[in-house]
Amino acid sequence: MILGIDIGGANTKVTELKGGDYRIHHIYLPLWKRRDKLEELLKRYNREDVEKVGIVMTAELVDRYRSKREGVEDILKTVERAFPNKDIYIFDVEGNFLDVDAARRDYIKVSASNWTATAYFVIRDICDTCILVDMGSTTTDIIPIREGKVLAEKTDLKRLMSNQLVYVGTLRTPLSFLSSTVTFRGCKTNVASEYFSITGDINLILNKIGEEDYTCDTPDGSPVDRESCMRRVARILCSDLEEVKEEEIVDISHQLYSKLLDTIRYNVDRISQRYGIEDVVITGLGEGILREALEGYSMLSIGEMYGREVSLCTPSFAVAKLLEGWQK
Repeated sequence: MILGIDIGGANTKVTELKGGDYRIHHIYLPLWKRRDKLEELLKRYNREDVEKVGIVMTAELVDRYRSKREGVEDILKTVERAFPNKDIYIFDVEGNFLDVDAARRDYIKVSASNWTATAYFVIRDICDTCILVDMGSTTTDIIPIREGKVLAEKTDLKRLMSNQLVYVGTLRTPLSFLSSTVTFRGCKTNVASEYFSITGDINLILNKIGEEDYTCDTPDGSPVDRESCMRRVARILCSDLEEVKEEEIVDISHQLYSKLLDTIRYNVDRISQRYGIEDVVITGLGEGILREALEGYSMLSIGEMYGREVSLCTPSFAVAKLLEGWQK
């Protein structure tokens, strides 16, 4: 069996790959709060028939760590403790598998490497010229690929500078990031820039996701039912459901959802124009949102091709498939 593991700051995703069969596990584990639980989680998957373990990560960026170097080192030590006597390989941003010692030496190459595994999987199995757009719970990756070459920048900083990484996601983006104002009762109204409500709330209110998709912590710790989501949205106007009507909450949600779509469209358009690529491969929890944002583009869906579970956890699936076909 081959394991593909994507260790993110908020979510850890595990693909168990054996022959043509696979099982995918998606675990919400916010490492800034529960880093000490990662080893215990990974050990659950260390079975006798595991031959190789492929790792990608983004969790080195959580504010529990003072630097990426410290984060990568801690994650690698945790993986080693969880999988003693197993062959462990870390996929880097150049498209190579590194052993643990090499990953330690070149820690910057394995930082935020999960999008690279998806890109190389797309090149190998789906399309060699496209824009890969992966919208997860927290971020949207926009990766230009031409004739089998990944043209994206190699660090998060440079990708942020180049329209290739956008910090908007399906669940965890604070609504005040999308806009500082909304139109309310005919008045341009300021929005409170507190951590009152997130994109998961408006996406559930507008039926873009179901309650089963809203897997992260809510800002107020209350449930993910529609009424609780509406209550959180009302708070961005320093209000509650006694002051703001349901139809007004829905209208505000539509306004902010439009901003979400515009943000994604703007950045994908910049990449399309810069590289002259018009075909798009979409994946992630936000596939449905991407369909709306990118209307007019020629689109292929990983969810339609491989199923919803693969779409939700593409980097872990991708690194497992790449490791399966890799010869050391």
